[in-house]
Amino acid sequence: MPIGIKLKDLKVRSLDLDFNEITWTVSDTTVDVLDYTFQVLRSESPMGPFAEISKEFSDVYRFIDNAILVGDKWRRYYYRVKVRNVVTGEVDETEATVKEPEPDLVALEVRRHIQILFREHAGRKVWLLPCRLSGQRCECWSPRLSQRTRSGCVTCFDTGYVRGYYGPIETFGQIDPSAKAEQASNLGRIQQTNTTGRFPAYPPIKPSDVIVELENRRWRVTSVTSTEKGRATIHQEVQLHEIPPMDIEYSIPIDVEGALKDLWATPPLNFTNPQNLENLREDSVAMAYLSRKP
Repeated sequence: MPIGIKLKDLKVRSLDLDFNEITWTVSDTTVDVLDYTFQVLRSESPMGPFAEISKEFSDVYRFIDNAILVGDKWRRYYYRVKVRNVVTGEVDETEATVKEPEPDLVALEVRRHIQILFREHAGRKVWLLPCRLSGQRCECWSPRLSQRTRSGCVTCFDTGYVRGYYGPIETFGQIDPSAKAEQASNLGRIQQTNTTGRFPAYPPIKPSDVIVELENRRWRVTSVTSTEKGRATIHQEVQLHEIPPMDIEYSIPIDVEGALKDLWATPPLNFTNPQNLENLREDSVAMAYLSRKP
């Protein structure tokens, strides 16, 4: 059952390093808005998990988040507003919003075309693991040295933060073929693989994120270059480094919906010949097989 009010114009703005301003409005309604409370949630991943950063309040449409960290340039905060009916207990949440330029109509249309291109023809399904940049420190982290004291930690996956990465985000993109090369060293053969890739505007990618292919090839993002329209991202070009199979990143669990045998990495349309009428049922296309009468 839908909740009685609907929030709109959720925006995150700030001209200060110490806080973000979250504002929203309520669509025109005839119900009493005092029967509803609002609560602000925050995460560093657009898919969550989201943590509560405020108490429930009513008839207030502005919140100042002054508990943000500014030490990392790639850290982004995503916000949601949870609405609760105090009478019935019904709860609803808005879509995640981040402090970024608002795309105009041209940028939105270009984003849509790129999404269709990657999803229906040119891309392959991959999973993005956003790297944690804040939260609970791992026991392998030394506050005095401001660095990790050991490698191969299964608690933080060598990120310094417990659990290391947020949950996987499914997306479609292109990863270019990579050259096979090796280098001799005193420790043996070193096999380094680097390549490039391109992805749509969502999900946002940052350095240190991990991209996982269906064949379990895992890549670490080293740099990201965006194509923008009015400062709104419409396309992402990334530099990738293939993670060696013995590294700790291969221990990151990936929980995907459904069995792996039922997943398609490449769009199924690329495996179907649209000119093969034998696969077309007579009732699937109206008037397809009706012959002309003389």
